[in-house]
Amino acid sequence: MKLIVVITIFVISVTVNDAFRAYNETEVDLNDERAMSGYIKNVIADMAQSMKEAGYDPFYIERQEYIYQLPVPVIFKHVILIEQLLSNGISNIVVNSVNYSILASRLSFDIELPLVDMGVGSGSVETTVFGRNFTMNSSGKMAVQRMRFVGQIRFIVNLIPKINVSVRSSDIAFTMDGIESDVKLVVQNEDYSDKMNEFLSTTVPATFKEYRSEINELLGILSVQYINSYLQAQQNN
Repeated sequence: MKLIVVITIFVISVTVNDAFRAYNETEVDLNDERAMSGYIKNVIADMAQSMKEAGYDPFYIERQEYIYQLPVPVIFKHVILIEQLLSNGISNIVVNSVNYSILASRLSFDIELPLVDMGVGSGSVETTVFGRNFTMNSSGKMAVQRMRFVGQIRFIVNLIPKINVSVRSSDIAFTMDGIESDVKLVVQNEDYSDKMNEFLSTTVPATFKEYRSEINELLGILSVQYINSYLQAQQNN
């Protein structure tokens, strides 16, 4: 979930930067709100295609093992094994609406990811601590349904000597239709599958609804910080 939010903020950051960079390079007229809105939609579409071409969607790991151990492994050793991990949908960014207002220096957006699913054929964790072994095994799949991001970003735009953009404020409302979970989880030979599936499909969505205002406030704060850092780095290049 955290990764998806980060990717969404990154998409917005790159979109904003590319749109104003295009103005600097006279590719698009900043005063033409319709042209700017269309350009922004094209940037998002290009980013989605780039994710696919880079192998991030679908994303597949046949087999990956991570090992961390001390020079004397009996004191501490940690092994993570993942086999046949597959995720889909992260690049399927649906743009319901994007509107740029030159007078208000504001970008309004409504974008969503209809379905993001992930499954793993087999996953295991084995940890040794002072000779005692702890094991966890999992498999199955989960799907996050319709994550929607609706909001407004307000800018400060300086045009002289060249365009310089920073974000003044950001309001983002995040909603999610739900989570479908079919996961098998065994810890120390005890089956926790039912508890895990209930946690993912019931507890997590309920918690998001309960703390919706706080989550949206946090998204607004983080997006301003991240987008400004990204814009500053790009404009200094």
